[in-house]
Amino acid sequence: MADRGRVSGLWSLVSGSYGSTNNQRPGTRDQGPWIRSAAPALFAASLLVLTSCATAPRGPDLESAVARSEARCLCRIGVSAWHLESGRHFEHNGDAEFESASVIKIAVLTEAMARVKEGTVDLAERWDLSEAKKADGSGTLLMLDPGLNPTWNDLATLMIGPSDNTATNAWIDRLGVDAINARMRSLGFTRITLLGTIPRLATRNDQPSPWKGFRLGVITAREVGDWMTRVARGNLIDAESSKKIFAYLDTDPSRLRIARRFPSEDLWAGKTGTMSGVRNDSGILRTKKGRFVMAIFTADSKAEGYGPDHPAVLAIADLAKAIVDGWSRELPDIVAKPE
Repeated sequence: MADRGRVSGLWSLVSGSYGSTNNQRPGTRDQGPWIRSAAPALFAASLLVLTSCATAPRGPDLESAVARSEARCLCRIGVSAWHLESGRHFEHNGDAEFESASVIKIAVLTEAMARVKEGTVDLAERWDLSEAKKADGSGTLLMLDPGLNPTWNDLATLMIGPSDNTATNAWIDRLGVDAINARMRSLGFTRITLLGTIPRLATRNDQPSPWKGFRLGVITAREVGDWMTRVARGNLIDAESSKKIFAYLDTDPSRLRIARRFPSEDLWAGKTGTMSGVRNDSGILRTKKGRFVMAIFTADSKAEGYGPDHPAVLAIADLAKAIVDGWSRELPDIVAKPE
């Protein structure tokens, strides 16, 4: 599996399919005749370098880094991390279940894009906002006047980047919980499960609170990491659907968690999730060393508040930095600038 990842990732690099410019969505582009003629030699040389790196010592003890992060947040942590071009992989509690919070919205997006491919969903169609449709929690739509008429493409954009709960419920109501979960099973994701819709704004003051004991979904770091890897490699549903999904992940993602300690030239596309005691992040970091896929989830933190310096948030940032820096010391530069 690792060898297959190295070969596919390297071939993407030498064939020019790694991505587009920083202001464009990923796609193929013409690198000119020189790279086409040099591709076999570049591929062979890069394969030798990366294969030797993949079998070299892996730098700092990542289990110790996890232990430090768990001690910092007093929480349980699950991690799955990949370097796509070399096949390096690290996992801790990878198969353990975590509350998904908003990370489960990737399952909703998967079903939506599958329906687009099948021709049963038109992203240009419009949806009507009403007071009754507003969901509690995160998002912009709950603050806006009824009668707004966004497209379904707008709703997908709002669901992923700004993590709008009203947009999410609109998609869940349209697609159905059972259909979303069945799609994930058909793609091999047996541990990514949506449990229902998000509490409505109208129920905010109900007693008992609809948020008491609420669970939105169940995920594992291993399966979310695999989902992100398949998106990055262009083989989730199909290449075109993967490209669309990546574009949503790449639109206004939060850089306060996994990407927090990396410079802006290291590009980030991902999905966060936040609930009481839960801080999650997952996505694809693009650097001059290649692409790092990471899913880092936390649970059971007793720290108060939802601010950007919550101990679990900082634990995620520190752990991501330890993984990328530890591996990067032994990896060659394979792109001049991430795209």
